[in-house]
Amino acid sequence: MGENKIVPDPPKYDRGRPLPTVELIYQNKLPNCPGKSSVGLRVTYPPNGSTPPHRHAGASVSAFVIEGTVLSKMNDGPTEVFQEGESWFEAPGCHHKVSDNHSLTDSATLFATLVVDTEVVERGGVAALVEYDEEYRNITH
Repeated sequence: MGENKIVPDPPKYDRGRPLPTVELIYQNKLPNCPGKSSVGLRVTYPPNGSTPPHRHAGASVSAFVIEGTVLSKMNDGPTEVFQEGESWFEAPGCHHKVSDNHSLTDSATLFATLVVDTEVVERGGVAALVEYDEEYRNITH
């Protein structure tokens, strides 16, 4: 594993880039945390894939890059490249401003574990876990 590489801020989100696919791997109610669930998601970015700026429904998120490289900017932090085997954490309310495949030619895959209110998942499913910024809410898979 290498160190994360900080890069200059990328341009504003481009609606023409392909969206990643999100696959539910598990969903478990946490008996030691009433009202909370642990949700596991596999997120696969096609080459040049990108997710609009978003938040995660009040969830705590731990993400791990399985394959490829992911470009990420959270809140007002630096824009960083995460490589295979590297991970990051997003606190509840974190604004994920950049979430991109860093490659134009290869896919990238990450695994995310979210600890979230069970009601959010039961009411809205996986789609409720990614809340796009207002200007991008009309984007659908």
